[in-house]
Amino acid sequence: MLERLTAPVLEVLARETGLEPTALAGALAPPRVGDADLALPCFQPAQALGVAPPALAARLAAAVARSGLAEARAAGPFLNLRWTPAAVASAFLPLLADEPQLALRSAQGRGRTVCIDFSSPNIAKHLAVHHIRSTMIGHSLSRLYAAAGWRVVRINFLGDWGTAFGRLISGWKREGLQLPDLARAADPVGFLNELYVRASRAAEQDPALEEDARRWSKALEDGDPEARQLWQAFREASLAEFRRVYELLGVDFDDWRGESWYEDKMAPLLAELRARGLATVDDGATVVDLAARGFPQFKKPVLLQRADGGTLYATRDLAAADERYARYGFDRALYVVDLGQSLHFQEWFAVARLLGRPYADRLRHVGFGVLLMWNDEPGPGLAPGWAKGRTRAGRVMLLAEVLEEAVERARAIIAEKNPELVGEERERVARAVGIGAVVFNDLKHARVNDVKFRFEDALRFDGETGPYVQYAHARLCSIERKATVDGGGDPRLLTRDDEKAVLLAIAGLRAQLERAVDADEPSILAQAVLRLAGAVSAWLTAGNREHGAKVLGEDRELCAARLLLVRAARGALAEGLHLLGLAAPERM
Repeated sequence: MLERLTAPVLEVLARETGLEPTALAGALAPPRVGDADLALPCFQPAQALGVAPPALAARLAAAVARSGLAEARAAGPFLNLRWTPAAVASAFLPLLADEPQLALRSAQGRGRTVCIDFSSPNIAKHLAVHHIRSTMIGHSLSRLYAAAGWRVVRINFLGDWGTAFGRLISGWKREGLQLPDLARAADPVGFLNELYVRASRAAEQDPALEEDARRWSKALEDGDPEARQLWQAFREASLAEFRRVYELLGVDFDDWRGESWYEDKMAPLLAELRARGLATVDDGATVVDLAARGFPQFKKPVLLQRADGGTLYATRDLAAADERYARYGFDRALYVVDLGQSLHFQEWFAVARLLGRPYADRLRHVGFGVLLMWNDEPGPGLAPGWAKGRTRAGRVMLLAEVLEEAVERARAIIAEKNPELVGEERERVARAVGIGAVVFNDLKHARVNDVKFRFEDALRFDGETGPYVQYAHARLCSIERKATVDGGGDPRLLTRDDEKAVLLAIAGLRAQLERAVDADEPSILAQAVLRLAGAVSAWLTAGNREHGAKVLGEDRELCAARLLLVRAARGALAEGLHLLGLAAPERM
C-alpha cells in the first residue's frame, strides 16, 4: 500500500533520471539512521548516469521538493524522503477505515494453486507438543497464501501405513487384545501408544517378534482382512483425538489422505522407475543410485522398496506428489516438516527430477528447528534446563496438555487484570489468550531456528508476545465502545508523528505479507504485526500523558478523525492475528 505515497514520487525521480520507476522502487527502504520515512541509495542510478552519487541525491531532492509531494533532502549519497502525518493519513485512511483488511490482501498469487502438507502426525500416537511447529507454521502459511490471492489446498498427510502398524498389530495379537478393549479405554490413543512401546521393547529382545511385525506389515499392504480391520480401528480412534486438538487450535484441512490411500499407486511408480532404467535391485531391495545419475551430493542410493516388498516414505511421497499434481495442478507444493528430514526431501525431489516430473521444480521443503521446553523440575538427578518437548519428569509432553495449561494460566491472569470479565466471556478470552500465547511464541521466530517455550514468558502482556498484540487490539476496541462521535472524520486533522507511525505500520503490512509468502516465513508477518502493536501502544499511551493526544478528546472533529485511525488499526491487527492463527479478543 505504500505505493500510494511512493508512486507519484517515483514518477518524478524517473523523469529526472530517465530510469524506470520499478527499478528505483526496488531500492527504496527505511533508512538505518535519521528521521526519514524512506531513503533511496543513489549509487547505482548515479553509475548509470555517470555522475557522483551525492550530486545526484542533491538533484533528486530538489526535484521532489519542487513537486511538493514529499519533504526531501540529500544526505551524502542518499535521498531521504519524509511525508507529513496529514499527507499519510489522507493517502491511506479513506481506503482503510471501512476495509482495514485490505492492508493484508494481495493479488500476488492470483490464478495459482499451492498445496501445503503440514502437521501430518502418525496414527496411534498423540499429537505431542513438538507438533505445534509443523501444525501452526503450515496453518499460518495456508492463510498467508490465501490472503495473497493463491488457491490453497491444506493437506494432512497422515502417517497411517508402514512397519509401525505391523509392530502394533503383532503386539495386539501377542497380548490377546480385542476391539472392545480399545473402545473401553479412557484414552484410546494412549492405549495404542503404550501397546506400541511394549511391542517395540519386546521386539528388541526377541528378533522373532520383529520378524512377526514385518509379516503383519506386509499382510496389511496385501489386504489381509484382519490386519485391515485392526488398522481401521486404530486409525478412527486416532483421528477423533486429532480433530479434538485441531479444533482447539482452529486448524482444519481440505485433504486428509494418509499414506495408506496411495497403496495401489506405488507399484506403477516402481514399475516406471525400473522400466526407464532408473531403479535397480540391490540384495532384493529396489533403489535409485542418484550419485550415478548426476547427483554426486548423495552418497547412498535411495531405498524405495524393501526386499520383502514393503514400501517406504520416499515411495509414498512420490506417489502422493503425482496424484496431487494430477488432482490440483499445483504451482507450488510445500512440505512443512522439521529440518531433520532435509535429506529425505532432497532425495525424493531429485528422483522426481530424474523422472522428468513437470512439478519437480515446484516442490519446497519448509523446514524448521526444534521446540525446547523449560523444565524447572526435570526429575531425579537432573538440573533444570531446556529439553526437547518433555515434561518435568522427562515424559514427552502432549500438545493438548500444553494448550490446556496455557489456558488455565491465562484464566488466572485475566481474572486478576480484569475481574469484570466473568463466565463464558472470561473463558472465551482465556482460551484466545492462552492458545494464542503458545502459537505466537512459535511463529515470531524464524522457522529454521530452535524455539524456546516457557509459559511465564509466552503469557506476558508486554514484550514480543501474542497477548501483547491481542491487548493492543482490545484497547482499540474499548475506545470504539466508548466513542460518542458519529460519522467520519477529516484525515488531514491527524498531524502527530505517532499517528503517522501507526499508519505507516499498517501500510507496510502488504509488503510483509508478500515477503512472508515468498520466503514461506510466517515470522516476517508476526514481526510486522508486533511493530504495528508497538506503534498503537505508543500512540495510545501518549494520550494518557498528554491531554491533547487523547483519542476521545473534547474536539469532536479531531476525535472523529482519530476514530478513523482506531478503526483502521483495530481491523489490521485483527486480520494480522487471524493470518497467524490467533483470535483477536475485544476485551482483556
